[in-house]
Amino acid sequence: MKAGVGRLALVAGLALAQGCAHAPSVPPETLARLAETPRGYLAGPVMGLGGDTSVLNNQDFIWALDFAPEGGRVAYSRLGLKAYNLSVWSLTPEPRLMTDPDINAQQWDVEGVAFSPDGARVAAVSRDGSVRVFDAASGQVQGVFTTEEPLVSVAFHPSGRWLALGSAQGLVSVVSVPGLTFATELRAHTGPVSALAFALDGTLYTGGWDKHLRAFRASEQRARADHARTRFARQGGFAVVQGSLQGKAPVALALDARAPAVLLTTAAAGAAGINVAALTDSLSVPGALGTTVARVAHGQSLRFKSLAVDGVDVAICDACVPQGLQGVLGAPFTDRVEVSFDEAAGEALLSLKGGAPSDASAVATLVLEPRSDFSYEGHVNDVTVDARGARLGVAFSEEKAERSRTVYERERKNIEEPRGPWNAGAMVDAATGQVLRKWERHHGVVSTAAISPDGRALASGGWDKRVYLFAEGEDAPRGERAFGWSVRRVRFSPDGQWLGVAAWTPQKATGNQESDPSAVLTGVRYVAPIVERREPPVAAQ
Repeated sequence: MKAGVGRLALVAGLALAQGCAHAPSVPPETLARLAETPRGYLAGPVMGLGGDTSVLNNQDFIWALDFAPEGGRVAYSRLGLKAYNLSVWSLTPEPRLMTDPDINAQQWDVEGVAFSPDGARVAAVSRDGSVRVFDAASGQVQGVFTTEEPLVSVAFHPSGRWLALGSAQGLVSVVSVPGLTFATELRAHTGPVSALAFALDGTLYTGGWDKHLRAFRASEQRARADHARTRFARQGGFAVVQGSLQGKAPVALALDARAPAVLLTTAAAGAAGINVAALTDSLSVPGALGTTVARVAHGQSLRFKSLAVDGVDVAICDACVPQGLQGVLGAPFTDRVEVSFDEAAGEALLSLKGGAPSDASAVATLVLEPRSDFSYEGHVNDVTVDARGARLGVAFSEEKAERSRTVYERERKNIEEPRGPWNAGAMVDAATGQVLRKWERHHGVVSTAAISPDGRALASGGWDKRVYLFAEGEDAPRGERAFGWSVRRVRFSPDGQWLGVAAWTPQKATGNQESDPSAVLTGVRYVAPIVERREPPVAAQ
């Protein structure tokens, strides 16, 4: 399928609900001031949606969408014919597709994308447990980090040096950028971490299906790197943990103190960058069928989240590794690392015997400290932050936003979901968690909500195929759009000029395969906009 269809005229399914479609979005003199103001954005009462509209895609399911804070770019994840793709567009002077790389195979949904603060990188998280970071201009993969749980949300810290990753099982992990090394983690929710959003002061907001919205203070600190907690499983009589060799691809490793060496398969060694054919030293490894002569790679580094075990000699031996695994952590490893098990949590605690050496006793990490915990009557599906960090845009639903057979049957029969007090988009005070205004316009699940940069308008989207634009102090929407299927994401551009929408579309396998718009940018109109300036992004404190 094509990645998009370029700049199109307005189509019937995107007709304005109210207001004049031809009214200018922003006066030229205001646009000039905006262009001259670094980190500037439009502020003031919204009039509606209109002006220019660009349809970037009308063929694919679009899952997630994000604007670059700098650089005039937008990116979205789409379900293509053979894989999920990351489509990155330049917005100036006209929307133009820059790159469209594959992310991963079709069976793993890609529900979160995020730009780095400078717009140079895009991160995409997948239910295969991995985050992939791409060069926004070329589409080249700059790094991959694999966690132990399916990932559904992602956000860059405003310094650009850290990525927060939200899992489908409530875990928030932090990795460094650009190295993509593990920094820290915490169990923030009891269900999926449906949303992650950093304010410019570094505060991290997390939303979950446990009906909680939580805030964490993020600070860069030095932490000891002599222990790690990691998931383990019982397989073939062994405890199996996941680690990585040389910071490369993850490997599943069996703990077996009886093995005389740390062992690795040929394929895993190759993935870690070891040229097995060039190795000259060897080691005899006894096994059930006799002794195997294995080539040895000296001085390798094993990593388990924050714990690094350096200077490890690894023997390459396919016959010595249990089927389905990539390696064995033998006596040379267990002599250096104490291993204990938390059976209730399903985690293994790995600790260096004698603690970390003096030259590696502390490493830089981003520490998340709980600040606030707000509970609501609805499930939290999406969270966004305004430019001042004062207000949040939050999407709520009375039922979990799960695509079940029951949901599909209702859609097939055109049964309208009910409205309800917690099927709503809301403005929320970031400091207190108080719901300042809640709009109950949608039928059924409200999947997404975006607050405007000035905090005075809210856009919401839902499974009722609708996008609404609301203004503070008003009940009726200022703008409305209809789509062909479920709306997945709405986002304001950082300067407030555009509203981006990601939606599914009824796919067509014949003809030119064009269907209803699914990735759309539409102008935001203001009554009398002024230009304000957001503070520079913070360094991690």
